[in-house]
Amino acid sequence: MKLREGLWLVGSGQFGFEMTHRLDCNIYLIGDGDEYALIDAGAGVDTELLLSSIESTGVPASRIRKLLMTHAHADHAAGAAALRQRLDLWTIASKDAGPWIESADIDRTSIGAAVFAGVYPPDYLYQPCPIDETVSDGDIIEVGALSLKVIETPGHARGHISFALDEGDGMSLFAGDAIFAGGKIVLQQIWDCEIDAYARTIARLNDLRIKRLYPGHGPFLLSAADRHIAKAYDCFEKLELPPNL
Repeated sequence: MKLREGLWLVGSGQFGFEMTHRLDCNIYLIGDGDEYALIDAGAGVDTELLLSSIESTGVPASRIRKLLMTHAHADHAAGAAALRQRLDLWTIASKDAGPWIESADIDRTSIGAAVFAGVYPPDYLYQPCPIDETVSDGDIIEVGALSLKVIETPGHARGHISFALDEGDGMSLFAGDAIFAGGKIVLQQIWDCEIDAYARTIARLNDLRIKRLYPGHGPFLLSAADRHIAKAYDCFEKLELPPNL
């Protein structure tokens, strides 16, 4: 699904557009014509379907060179190993999340808890994936002529990062699970989901005046994303919680 020039939604599961496997997050393909990157990897259950979706964009596989991951949860990162192998990708994650993805840490990725809760089937496997580069807040990731700025956005998960792109007419944010359309968030009963950190993240994003929002689940926003982020911010300011996705 082409969203803008040089940007496609190539994967999305049951909480989005049902394009690929139901457990997948929203997966984006972005580039400038010479080089492209995938943002998030999905759950890794049906890689062939995802690769078919990527191929349908017409972007040559040889030009897709990087995989950026927002956090270590399985629906965003467990598909990384297969994609790295099939497309020969340079994998990028935060300094916290990187080691957990590399080791497929049952506790730190919360996959053990998610399987126990029935979110994933009992036989689900999180495949470990080598991480080629770890990044921190403020780092710049070059994708051809595009410059994506790393923004630390903890709250939903430890080591969560988002990627901001200044497109001249406004800021775009690839937000992972930090914020969603309608000002929704995702709070879960897992070890690293922290309300205080989430409130600080939303306050920071509110200050950025984001125009376009590309979240990890659900609909994307091609304009006025700042109004949606402000809804979540206002809830926290009133000592309330924003609605959960």
